[in-house]
Amino acid sequence: MPPETRISRRRVLRLSAVALAGAGVALWPRKPPPVTWTGQAMGGPASLTLHGAAEETARRLVSRVVALVDAMEGLFSLYRPDSLLSRLNREGEVGDPPAAFTHLLGQALTVAAATGGVFDPTVQPLWELYRGGVPDAAGLQAALGTVGWQRVMVARDRVRLQPGTQLTLNGIAQGYITDRVTDLLLSHGVGHMLVDMGEPRGIGLRDDGQEWRLGIADPDAVDRVLSTVPVSGRAIATSAPRGTLIDAAGRIGHILDPVTGLPATAWRQVSVAAATATMADALSTAIAAAAPARAASLIGDSGASVVLGVVA
Repeated sequence: MPPETRISRRRVLRLSAVALAGAGVALWPRKPPPVTWTGQAMGGPASLTLHGAAEETARRLVSRVVALVDAMEGLFSLYRPDSLLSRLNREGEVGDPPAAFTHLLGQALTVAAATGGVFDPTVQPLWELYRGGVPDAAGLQAALGTVGWQRVMVARDRVRLQPGTQLTLNGIAQGYITDRVTDLLLSHGVGHMLVDMGEPRGIGLRDDGQEWRLGIADPDAVDRVLSTVPVSGRAIATSAPRGTLIDAAGRIGHILDPVTGLPATAWRQVSVAAATATMADALSTAIAAAAPARAASLIGDSGASVVLGVVA
């Protein structure tokens, strides 16, 4: 199964990215009705709700959002063999990469450095190894020899990987696409929206004047909401190490510790709030790979916070 499909399914199960209905009198009775869109981003479900924009204008913007998402998939998707990331992994080097590619990769490497490598986009060789089942010690050590964010060189005109190194941006790209879509809509005057391209981010208010709120599902019973959290003015990302199982036997969780190479087991689920979906996405991945006691140090001075954590 494509990596994006599996991750997106996991995220949808763990985080209900739909504004929870609330009672109250509408504060903007003359404003246009909400415009909603559902579709796909990075192989998984995506959604968008716009409030306060004229319907014709909103529909035109939705078309631009769909085009933007397609362009981002052409850069970051591992499911698409023609994506720039897939080509980089095959060839080890690409020249003249688009600014969005180097921008996101630069952010990924910055988070990797800030977390001491707990978040690391070079874990793709480990993913590939574990898909075949639990590896032996020699195989694990060989794969670990290709892992390390310092093995990636990013320049304006070139991205190069050291031999054997491969990238996955699945722990940050969904959030980045949410932010790119949000920025696009903000630049066209949309001030009230809930954007979810794999990780949700709220801007402004719903049409009843209430804050956007999200329900975080129980990792053991996805039809039960553990908590509801406000998301207006921030993004929320949820990671569950065993929310997706990557081997055929269904024993190995998809979040791997880049330092030891072992599957993460300390958390059942962790939800992180941050100013951007990019940061929330990356930090939820990092924290889920580490011991709960390290959460505060991994967040550092980013302004993010753990809004809900369920330890194993």
